[in-house]
Amino acid sequence: MSAHAAQPADTPRLLVLAHGSLRHVGFRDRVAAVAEAGFDGLGLHVREYARLRAEGWSDADLRAVLADAGLRLVEIETMLGWDDPPERRDPDGLRRERLAFALADAVGARHVVAVGAIAGELRPTATEGYAALCARAAEHGLLVALEPQACSSIADLTTAAAIVAGAAQPNGGLNIDVWHQTRGGWPLPALRALPPERVVVIQVDDGPGRPVTDDYLEECTRYRRAPGQGDFDLHGFLRALLATGTTAPLSVEVLSDVHDQLPPAAVAQTLAKATRQVLQASVPARRQGE
Repeated sequence: MSAHAAQPADTPRLLVLAHGSLRHVGFRDRVAAVAEAGFDGLGLHVREYARLRAEGWSDADLRAVLADAGLRLVEIETMLGWDDPPERRDPDGLRRERLAFALADAVGARHVVAVGAIAGELRPTATEGYAALCARAAEHGLLVALEPQACSSIADLTTAAAIVAGAAQPNGGLNIDVWHQTRGGWPLPALRALPPERVVVIQVDDGPGRPVTDDYLEECTRYRRAPGQGDFDLHGFLRALLATGTTAPLSVEVLSDVHDQLPPAAVAQTLAKATRQVLQASVPARRQGE
């Protein structure tokens, strides 16, 4: 699979509900809520896959639930530890990778999300490690979406884009999340300058203009809002990325303590409706005759 694979211009953009938007919901209820809301697919964390297997779910069970709902697994989260030297790979990172690849082999998936270490400096082996991760993922038909975030060792867009470019893998690219773009102050011209084939997935959410807490990780995992219901320049963000010509799917990732208390179906419906409204408002109207 290649991040360079072209799609017709009129191909509908996949709309995906990320795992974190329904992070405490069981698989069957998750799939039902996602399907009812009209999403094209969903994301799943490797921890959830491990939990399901421990509960006795077979891969055939997972395939049956997805098939019955007419959904596909699009996104797998999250790869860690790949940027360390091979001889010092963390056991948790190795376990996550095995689970991610097993899940992709079991039900099929489009991409896996990779992030840097949660603490510490940029690893000198990051580019080499990312290239090797892409090579391993390609054996399972996966794109690898590197997500820069200020709470990790790969903290900004410039660093992540350099790693992807240096690795030069056909299935490598970026996961661009408006939360990290906003909090990191990444300029919109930098988004517009990205090669379209290197944008693997676009993650959308919203949030307050000022951080709720100084703890970056706590804030981005508790206080997100539905697209269009916060203070982020989500329209500018989407217009900048769509101007590149990318056909990347939209992954709706709203990690919210408030949403955790609501019925899954209501959360999925709210997020689907809000995202479609923001996307429609962000796509320039075609001129007559185009």
